[in-house]
Amino acid sequence: MRGLVPAGAACLLSLAASQTGHAAEIKTNPAISQAGYQAIFNQLSAEPLRYGGLSSIHTRRILVGLHQTGPGTVAGEMMRLDSAMRPVDAGPVSGTLTPTTSAQLSHCHLKVTLSDRDILLDGPCSATLLSGALTSHPRPSQLWSQVTNFISPDTSVSQYWLSRDTWQAAITPAPAP
Repeated sequence: MRGLVPAGAACLLSLAASQTGHAAEIKTNPAISQAGYQAIFNQLSAEPLRYGGLSSIHTRRILVGLHQTGPGTVAGEMMRLDSAMRPVDAGPVSGTLTPTTSAQLSHCHLKVTLSDRDILLDGPCSATLLSGALTSHPRPSQLWSQVTNFISPDTSVSQYWLSRDTWQAAITPAPAP
């Protein structure tokens, strides 16, 4: 069960990275200061279950740190970094996982809350892998957008496949060309 939580974290990060727009649209969340990002990174690094992912889309990096909060429940943090290791966004992670023996797959359901969207990760997981469907739910800010979103929710769906063994690669800067 303990190995399932880190795998879930890595999955969340990869999904979040794949659900964003083009590289030119990537901007740091103004609600989080540079010191705030450093504090989140420090917390991620201290979590007992750490996972990272490298996204092929715009060479982004995803970090997830989780800890168990009770039987079948986890909580932690997620952070997205751009190719230059600059923070793009961060947010809390919470979720559940179905207990199982280490030789079997479990079912994981995780939620990442970002400044502009919620990302749901749902699918099979094991001690070393997390995979399944990622659903991104943007939070509209304008009243008309809220009404439109209520009538026809704006969601995007993707697939994810992450390994907990990618933490070190995700926190290691790429060599200079």
